[in-house]
Amino acid sequence: MFLEKIQYKQYTDEPRKWELAEIDLGRINLLVGKNSSGKSKTIAIINGLSILLSEFVKLPFTDGDYHVTFNLDEEHFRYELEYKDLKINKEKLYKDNSILIEREPDGSGKSLAYNGTYLEFKIPLDELKINRRDEIQYPYLEAFNFWARHVRKFDFNSPMGKNTLGYVDKVNKVEIDFNVKNTERLIDTFIKGKKKHGEVFLNKIIEDFNFIGFNITNIDFGSPLSVTFQVNNPNVEIVGLRIQEKDLPCMTDQNDMSTGMFRALSIIIHFIFYELENIPGCILIDDIGEGLDFERSTKLLQLLIRKAEENKLIQLIMSTNDRFVMNYVDLKYWQIIDREGNTIKYYNIRNSQKAFEDYKFTGLNNFDFFASEFFKKGFEK
Repeated sequence: MFLEKIQYKQYTDEPRKWELAEIDLGRINLLVGKNSSGKSKTIAIINGLSILLSEFVKLPFTDGDYHVTFNLDEEHFRYELEYKDLKINKEKLYKDNSILIEREPDGSGKSLAYNGTYLEFKIPLDELKINRRDEIQYPYLEAFNFWARHVRKFDFNSPMGKNTLGYVDKVNKVEIDFNVKNTERLIDTFIKGKKKHGEVFLNKIIEDFNFIGFNITNIDFGSPLSVTFQVNNPNVEIVGLRIQEKDLPCMTDQNDMSTGMFRALSIIIHFIFYELENIPGCILIDDIGEGLDFERSTKLLQLLIRKAEENKLIQLIMSTNDRFVMNYVDLKYWQIIDREGNTIKYYNIRNSQKAFEDYKFTGLNNFDFFASEFFKKGFEK
């Protein structure tokens, strides 16, 4: 299942209202725009939707209005959700033009069961009907939960787990409680990947890290070299990542890696783990390349786009305002964000096809397409 379209409104009757106009997403997307245009907000809204749909919990957000389209094997599902003051006013799910779920503001409604009949329900005002799964009665709901649980968000301008260590129980061999959505726990991903895939996992990391310009000959985990910890249990060892750089005589642990180096390493380790485990889903990366020099940031982009092109199970949504990164990525992947007051609009090759195609003949670089606002020429919506 892929996220095909999303539209979002918030606080519609208040001065602080926000609106994300409908964005038509491809499998690979690069959100580009000025500072404060709405790139991070767009990624946060998609991630917020995954939180809403991933678990059967009370409504965690106070106000929102989603109109979303999912594509599952070329079948289209539309989901509408409106809530205010922690109460759901509207919830509807369609498959093409057929109603699967229809709910009223008082929590009552109907949902289509496996035998083609509608079952009535009435549930609390702060609980989503789409999260009340039943594999027998409502098998179609499983796909939404699966999508939501496999959305992963990376903030490339954050430490990305650099300050997070792990542990190894040397006696009891306790399995790590692994959660694919917890992208800050890089050490857990690495330990699990090495245990299951061994040298194949390690060699792929070394190969990809060398490709983007960090020359290493080895990677492993172990006790940090630069800090010590007081551990009461002698059977437990605190561990972190460490690498052997080609031009250094000793290993560098994660505390001593540069921030940019660790961010790139984190993305690569996670992607390789997803590949080897065949983990599908939507990957969100905010401010891709932040903290990296031009050569390494563009190489990292090249690597991630190539992986997403080869892995048809992945939907990749990244954001940047780095002109060098923008110049490198093909315009067919662009989602240009233009904020007008409290409304965020999107321009892409599908809704501004003429502008995107005409620009090829100008001989100018990609950044000028954005800076000159050429993308607004012939906007169809």
